[in-house]
Amino acid sequence: MSASADSHRLTLVAAPAGYGKSTFLGDWVRKSDLPCAWLSLDRFDTEPARLFHGVVGAIQRAASTLPLPGSDALLALDQGLAHDRAASYDLLLRALEELTEPIVLVIDDVHLAGPGLANGIVGVLAASAPPSLRLVLSGRGHTSIQLERFRYGEGLGELRAPELAFTREEVAQFACSLGQDEAFDAGSLWKMTAGWPVAVHASIVSLAQSGNVPVTTPSATAKHVPLADYVAEEILDQLEPSLAEFILRATTCDWLGRRLAVELYGRPHGGVLLEECLRNGLFIEEQDYRGGESMYRWHSLFAAQCRRILERRDPLLAERLHRVAARYYQDADVVECAAQALQGRAPRQAVMSLGAHWLDFVLGNDAQTLERLCRDLPTPWNEDPEILMIRSVCRALAGDSTAASELTERALSRTFVLDALRRRKLEVCRAHFEPMPAVGRTDLHAAPAEDGRLGRDMAEHGHAAACSTGLFLLAQAEFRLHRTGEHAAALLQAAGGTGIPKQLEAREIYAQADLALAFAGAGDLVHASEDASRALERGDALGWSSQERMAPAWLARGIACYWNDNLTAAHTYLARAQRLGSDLFPSGPLSAIYRVLTDCATGDPARIAESSSALESFHVRGLYSVSWNALHTIALAKLAEAQGDLDGALAIAQPLGAGGHGALVDTLLAELLRRGGDIVAAQRCTESLAHRRGNSYVDTCASLTEALVAHETGDTATAHERIEHAIHRAELGSVLRPFAERREELAELLVQHAVWGTAHESFIAALMARDSQGDGRLRTQSHWSLTEREREVLAYMRSIMTAAEIADALYISVNTVKTHERSIYRKLGAGSRRDALKTAAQRGIV
Repeated sequence: MSASADSHRLTLVAAPAGYGKSTFLGDWVRKSDLPCAWLSLDRFDTEPARLFHGVVGAIQRAASTLPLPGSDALLALDQGLAHDRAASYDLLLRALEELTEPIVLVIDDVHLAGPGLANGIVGVLAASAPPSLRLVLSGRGHTSIQLERFRYGEGLGELRAPELAFTREEVAQFACSLGQDEAFDAGSLWKMTAGWPVAVHASIVSLAQSGNVPVTTPSATAKHVPLADYVAEEILDQLEPSLAEFILRATTCDWLGRRLAVELYGRPHGGVLLEECLRNGLFIEEQDYRGGESMYRWHSLFAAQCRRILERRDPLLAERLHRVAARYYQDADVVECAAQALQGRAPRQAVMSLGAHWLDFVLGNDAQTLERLCRDLPTPWNEDPEILMIRSVCRALAGDSTAASELTERALSRTFVLDALRRRKLEVCRAHFEPMPAVGRTDLHAAPAEDGRLGRDMAEHGHAAACSTGLFLLAQAEFRLHRTGEHAAALLQAAGGTGIPKQLEAREIYAQADLALAFAGAGDLVHASEDASRALERGDALGWSSQERMAPAWLARGIACYWNDNLTAAHTYLARAQRLGSDLFPSGPLSAIYRVLTDCATGDPARIAESSSALESFHVRGLYSVSWNALHTIALAKLAEAQGDLDGALAIAQPLGAGGHGALVDTLLAELLRRGGDIVAAQRCTESLAHRRGNSYVDTCASLTEALVAHETGDTATAHERIEHAIHRAELGSVLRPFAERREELAELLVQHAVWGTAHESFIAALMARDSQGDGRLRTQSHWSLTEREREVLAYMRSIMTAAEIADALYISVNTVKTHERSIYRKLGAGSRRDALKTAAQRGIV
């Protein structure tokens, strides 16, 4: 505040009631080095003469207690407003100009003066007062004085609710000052109140009187904080009756948009009153944009108190408004719809919304929330057959087949209570989900990729959307087994062919995110990146980029970047996928595995420790099948290998034998066994991958392992054949990580392979150039002789590519390549390409 008064002619202190504005400014005035005048306004200060009298009197009292140079003219002013208002205002301004030291005028409760404030003396001082007067205006909301000129011109000091709110530490200190001990849960209280000082005080006093401590769930206590009378008297009763009524109705929901505001208020100008609440800082802020309109959020504790007030005054109206909100949210937000319906004593509305949209929860990997909503329904609605069947699906997805079967039997025994339409819906649900295998038992013998026949067969027996949903869930079962991803991709593509209605945009985005992950699991990194980017773009437009449903897209990006050897981007995407992913869907655990691989590749000890900790946090939950155990074991082995303990890594991997696990596990295991010298076991492991080589990075890794095994055993022909095959599989999707991981062992072999003959000269040369650039030691050693571009050209010269082919690979002209070649020859003292390469090798450049 002192800094603001020193550097700004006008400072605004604006916050809702209960933020301690007057207390704060009073303390500051008493401790300020500047002479300060104080004026508190009330509703009668709308009269210009009364306001002028108060302002001049306050300034004169401050000037008389601490005499200021040049204050004589100020003290001689008449406090009465002359008939010519402009003349009186000019006299005050001229008197202020004679001051040689600044003086502060604090005007408190400016909101009480109404819209006339801008046209009186306060408006004149704000616009034209000399720098010797520092004006501080304090109030609850928007002042009628125009402030934009200050914000974008000479500058405006502002302190608002976030600056005045208590921090977590201040809540703890305040509680201690009121007699609470160190065990007091200040964090929960701070979260519940958002630091609103009057609410903090009321809560602590109430708890001290009752001898309780705050519970750990803030929302559970928001309604019971004794603030309703304060809100009614100090906030609502100070407003225009129409605005107060609007607030009582509109706080039915913590979140709302303009259309819902109009529906709750019941009159067309509800949107205008919503804007007035925003302008006056009445505990509401614009925080989101969804469904084509801006969304606003009330301070949750304030809204809870308003609901309590309305329930006391008109309980029937309160219930009706909850039902209005439930109807509004029935298709937009099922969780909010169910909560509003139950508060409005309309559980049937919650059941209808859950029945219509439960598939969205399943596809969005949020079955836990869905099951909780179903359990929270009151009796007898929690025994509704459709609700029981939904709970059965949730249990099946969680791997609890016993409970799922029991719930299904209970649902079928109560179908007599359903009408014909709901009975048909139940039968469709049963047909698609009853045969769905539990986690760890999936055995898809169908051939989903055969011309989409699976999708057409299912479409003949039910609605297209339900068919696509069944296919999506089968694909998720594939994911949970951590298989190659080929079946999952085929299932999702078949689902897309069953004709999902255009209006189900959300389901399409889920499907695209899942398909991106399926492509990544299947080794199609190009399509994985493309589909993930499209899904995230569409999700970002709807504000979903940070939601769990987008985790598969982030994971797909991370997997693609890892195999492309873009480790920085991979770490970023995988961390986000792991943060958003659920326990039961692979976005969480699978991202933990890939984070281990990525961080081991970077060699950063801090990151390795972090990813190791995240890996164990998933493993100790015991939620996953045998396939996860194999992945966990190989990840631990990779961590040991990254720390230089190859023997320890082999000991960890020993229970895995020589293959027979998931494709990723066997791929990593084969290379680990080869490095450990167990050639026979490594060969058996690669042989076990024979039928799973449709995956580009699996095939590339296995082929390179086979090439190195053949090279070590002296089988040169097989070594080159396997390298050529690996390069062929890697080039299309830029699968670079397997080559980077085996860089030292492949370096000489790739040079020999380029001489041996290859159809992929450009790719090999790019690998050589990449290896040359990746070694900081070599770069430093040869920096004196060759530039970055010259070393890049030199790396390509190790192949048999012509100057024109090198130019195409580097996107430069042939003449530029030849210029670089001549420079290389000159700097290395070479007369030919062979001599240049020989000299470069002797100097350690290549």
